[in-house]
Amino acid sequence: MAKFRVAVLFGGASKDYPVSCRSAYNIISKANTAKFDIMPIGITKSGRWLYFPGDPIEIQNGTWEENSDCCSAILSPDPHHGGVVKILPGECEGGVHQSLSFARIDAVFPVLHGKYGECGRIQSLCWLSGVKLIGSNYTAANACNDKIMSHLLLNTAGIKTINYQCLERDFSLSADEMVERLPLKLSFEQGGVFVKAASCSSSIGANIANNMAELSAAIKLAFSHDNRVVIEQSVEGRELLCAVCGNEYSLSASEIGEIVPGLALGEKYIQNTAEFIMAKLEPTLENEVKDTAKRAFKALGCKTYALVKFKLSADSLYCTGVEHLPGLSENSVFVKLTAPEGGDILSQLTVDN
Repeated sequence: MAKFRVAVLFGGASKDYPVSCRSAYNIISKANTAKFDIMPIGITKSGRWLYFPGDPIEIQNGTWEENSDCCSAILSPDPHHGGVVKILPGECEGGVHQSLSFARIDAVFPVLHGKYGECGRIQSLCWLSGVKLIGSNYTAANACNDKIMSHLLLNTAGIKTINYQCLERDFSLSADEMVERLPLKLSFEQGGVFVKAASCSSSIGANIANNMAELSAAIKLAFSHDNRVVIEQSVEGRELLCAVCGNEYSLSASEIGEIVPGLALGEKYIQNTAEFIMAKLEPTLENEVKDTAKRAFKALGCKTYALVKFKLSADSLYCTGVEHLPGLSENSVFVKLTAPEGGDILSQLTVDN
């Protein structure tokens, strides 16, 4: 039987470039080679696309693009091509020429965290190519990435989110003037407020403010990344996480994980200083978290897999976001929840999807 050929896209012109490389290494190095034919395509920090035929360890250590066997490669938006176009250098009389090589693929697995990878742009290109996509499509990607849209869709589905308000840039005013005119509906007395750029990774363009001066500074930072800002009330409680896999006809929720209070959670993976544990919850509450995670997955239109995040306060369960493209490195939250012993994550995500 022919192998399933998958183009794994990694890297990218984003601050999350190293996280993407770790995810790609874990996927490629553990893929079942009897089942999958992997075509790694890396995107450099400057945005150049390269087919990488070397050892996956070079992806992990960041030296992959120095490999002399790399060549330019793009995902063709023309469905007639059926996938990847390699641009091969060559020499001819009178100068250098380039030739094209077409490689048909069965699926694209974008592992591009952060800017351009999570907002739906790369997913749109995959849709245009007519090739199967492993993961959420462009509409779901945009819904998850846009914090305002996420709030609206989750609330419409009856899923509680943390109290928030939005601020759109008014180019006729300075940030200080905008803050002065802002009818703040949230309180600094409840642990401050979180200020986030509306359409960025959770840690980029984000800050906490405990007074109006800090709020003004945080809004200025957020506006440097987006023209819309989300201000959320800080809520005391436990940080819970649940992985969801499947499609609209069959969804499964993982056991519930927890980030121990006071320890840092990395952008897409658990840092060495953080302690990740399996949460101990009453059966009724555990079922509520799993059910809400699946409802959130559906509400945002996710496909194949996602990581759903919660804040459990003394009296409420809040959904704080859905990562349609969570980190997939060996130490990531998603992998710890779905494959704690390690293994072939690609086989897991392509079953019945």
